[in-house]
Amino acid sequence: MSAPDSTTVEAPLRLLFAGIDASLADELSAALGVSATMAVVDTAATALERVAVQEFDAVIVQPRLAHGSGNALLGTLKREQPKLIRCLLLDDGRDAPGLAALENLHRLLYNPVDAQALLVSLRAVLALRKRLESPLLAEAIGRIGRLPPPPALSLELMRRTEDLEVSAREVAGLVESDPVLAAKVLRLCNSAMYSGGRRIDDIHTAVVWLGNLTLRRLVMAGEIFGAGRSRPEAPEREQLRRQSLVASRFAARLLPGPRADLAATAALLAGVGQMLPDVRLPWLEPSAEQALWPTYAEAGAYLLSLWGLPSALVEAAALHPTPALAGEQGLDVVGACHIAWAHASDLPLDEAWVESLGLSDQRESWQALADELAALES
Repeated sequence: MSAPDSTTVEAPLRLLFAGIDASLADELSAALGVSATMAVVDTAATALERVAVQEFDAVIVQPRLAHGSGNALLGTLKREQPKLIRCLLLDDGRDAPGLAALENLHRLLYNPVDAQALLVSLRAVLALRKRLESPLLAEAIGRIGRLPPPPALSLELMRRTEDLEVSAREVAGLVESDPVLAAKVLRLCNSAMYSGGRRIDDIHTAVVWLGNLTLRRLVMAGEIFGAGRSRPEAPEREQLRRQSLVASRFAARLLPGPRADLAATAALLAGVGQMLPDVRLPWLEPSAEQALWPTYAEAGAYLLSLWGLPSALVEAAALHPTPALAGEQGLDVVGACHIAWAHASDLPLDEAWVESLGLSDQRESWQALADELAALES
């Protein structure tokens, strides 16, 4: 496939701004100039009416609307307009605890918004979508044969634990519906990494002790990496499971607040493509045959998209080996996954990207964290 013509002028992005601060939308529109067109609404109902009759590339939503909730609007748009890039714009950190829809976002933005960085970020999402929808990739994945089925219990647990009213007993009952998985969860939560030295003998206690967020990651790791055969040239599933859990804990420590859970879940799933046969590890020199295979990152992202997982998790799986392509502003979810996997596996750390973010002085602390987590997992 030939490289795109660098002289090609990209079409303006079509943006919808939904929020009560019209002056902010005007400032953003002026800063974007001819690179984007912007429509402005102040209610959820009006936003839904506009996207029903007009095509947009992305929507930028403030948490508070004149009528309705920004998070609720984003949830509706995810169901009704799944191809629309969804961004939540926060004025400051005070809104962070209420971000119930964080995993359903493509981008979390903070005011003041860097207009050019926003353009790069949104175009990165569109480029990834085009890459994953490529017939060549679909054909390559199709040659893999039977893909693993969706982790049904994990997806149901994710859905249930998003409900703040769900009880620990209900969650425990869901885990106990699969006795083999329940046993694996008990074994995992009794490891030094999770137990804190306390012996845990039943699932209900495990749910209370670990909390829903950690538990669902353990369930997902056990369900995805705990059964079936791995391809001969891939790491053994147990090794991949350990790497995934270490990377998950590592990524959560790199990002503060509500992004920590998203980064942890993204890092947990980022290596899932390594389970598939006929995929390429990008840090190894491929043979002539392997050069035609998709990378494990592309294959894993394709698989997660087939499972219907949130776009942020798909993006992290696809781009964690090449974080510069994500167009993130500073260190965010894809970048955290890259650093975590670089310290949990053979993935090379992108030194040029690290230096571009001004994070070179963090290498020593990252290595100390990697040693700490590896010791807990051993």
